[in-house]
Amino acid sequence: MISRKTALLTLVISMLAISVMAQVDDKFGAIDTIYAEPYQINARNWAINVSMFNDEEIVAISVPLTFSAGTNRVVADSTVFDGGRAEQFRVKYAVPDTASQTLTIGLLADIGLSVPPIQPGKGRIATIFISSIDAKDITTLKVDSTTTPPSNSLLLVKQPAESITPYFIVKTGTAEPKGAVKEDKK
Repeated sequence: MISRKTALLTLVISMLAISVMAQVDDKFGAIDTIYAEPYQINARNWAINVSMFNDEEIVAISVPLTFSAGTNRVVADSTVFDGGRAEQFRVKYAVPDTASQTLTIGLLADIGLSVPPIQPGKGRIATIFISSIDAKDITTLKVDSTTTPPSNSLLLVKQPAESITPYFIVKTGTAEPKGAVKEDKK
């Protein structure tokens, strides 16, 4: 039988290994991080500010997210990149999947060299607007990273084509954060 000390030591070492695995590709510097900050707009609508901390120039980003509001079905009905750190990128897309309650954000600076990469720093890259499909109030919204078809995973790319697996953090709070992007009601 395994002693308590051995089991505890194994658990602690496993937890440390998992936290280090979040970014095994970035040999130097700080751990790059993608943040998701959900906040409530009104009873049936929420938004999620997606932001990033990076310590090197980034030329491409993949952020697949999954949403859950309990038994209430929700949909990511729009995504805004204006005013964000990747606003100048040539390719910006957000692909929602209503059936699986996921959204994949993809950002690419340019095929050539005309668009500069995102410089090291921290800030918002997109705001996702979520609404209730069932016309019921959304009391809580859970957000997490995921993998979406065909094989989109949380990923940052720096030149020359080196990939970085960032750490993912969901910030909690229900109040609208300072500097939040407003949904265009056109």
